[in-house]
Amino acid sequence: MTFAATLNVVRAEVSKTIRIYFSYPVIVVFWAIFPLLWVFPFVFQGKALVGSQTSEAFRQLTGSGNYMAFVLIGAMVSNFVFSGLWGVGNSLREETYWGTMEYIIASPTNPLVILIGKTLAEALVTTAIVCLQAVVISILPFGISFTVAKVLPVLVLVILLMVGFYGFTIAFAGFTLLIKEVHGWIHTLEWVFFLFSPIRYPVQVNAITKVISTLIPLTWALVAIRGIIMLNRNEVSLGRTVIILVVMDAVLLIAGWLIFTWLERKTRRDGTVGMH
Repeated sequence: MTFAATLNVVRAEVSKTIRIYFSYPVIVVFWAIFPLLWVFPFVFQGKALVGSQTSEAFRQLTGSGNYMAFVLIGAMVSNFVFSGLWGVGNSLREETYWGTMEYIIASPTNPLVILIGKTLAEALVTTAIVCLQAVVISILPFGISFTVAKVLPVLVLVILLMVGFYGFTIAFAGFTLLIKEVHGWIHTLEWVFFLFSPIRYPVQVNAITKVISTLIPLTWALVAIRGIIMLNRNEVSLGRTVIILVVMDAVLLIAGWLIFTWLERKTRRDGTVGMH
């Protein structure tokens, strides 16, 4: 398959996936609104416990007492993780629902090329949703402001987060070929990320979560992004964070490609693809 033909397949897959998204606008509305609404129970719970929306103990852990801003930023950035898990990791399973999985497997196109197209489409849609969320919360009294000086370094961190994590989701898509139904695994991973990443609380509150969280790219990205947006620290060890994320990206991309290729060959050799 020529390079031009490969690019054409990626373009067609991006177009197809986005068209499917907007064929069900309720899905777009769901991802745009509900990640923000999910944080309110935690804000109300925190207010009930400490009597206000700020806490000195929270300030000592994070440098800011603005718990609302902390959780909202966690909700926005984690959109990339959870939409990637469902949109890319579960994408081949969805092809079986649409009745197109057999055509993909039987075609001369490498399924990895299809997944690259799905990944790009997922990144575009999620970026648009997060930008919409940023506009909404910036005009509400949450103490969060986005300036050009803040947005540019945040954009770099988000891109680095997405590159590595989507490498992970491509590997996860390979498990779809092997175990067919992955809803349970995706839900499990969701709660693993909620537990070991600083999405809703600072992971320093527990020694185990503090150590394990350093292995997750989302942790590094969130700490740096919150430092830029909430504490106006553009330099918040950005160089060190970028280097760590680049190394994680390289590991996750190479591992994701190798794992997907191995699992795809295994399912073809075992003849289990048709058992979906």
